[in-house]
Amino acid sequence: MNLQKKTFFYVFIFVPLSFMIVLSKLNLISADTFAIGLFVYVFLYHPYISGLRLLKLHIIEKNQFLKNYIPFWNFKYFDVLFF
Repeated sequence: MNLQKKTFFYVFIFVPLSFMIVLSKLNLISADTFAIGLFVYVFLYHPYISGLRLLKLHIIEKNQFLKNYIPFWNFKYFDVLFF
């Protein structure tokens, strides 16, 4: 069961970024659009998904969720998130 949850996390983290890279390589999106998408991914999407995982694993409490948007704050949970 834990492997299934971890797999979903990896899918939610890596598929959007991979999709943007493929679209860029196929010249279906401009460099500006890619940069905006990367900005949204790094500063909004990834912290949100990581925060949800940390909440589900009961690593952080709800009042700590917004701290995920502080750069490198959740780096201390890297092992929990990715391994």
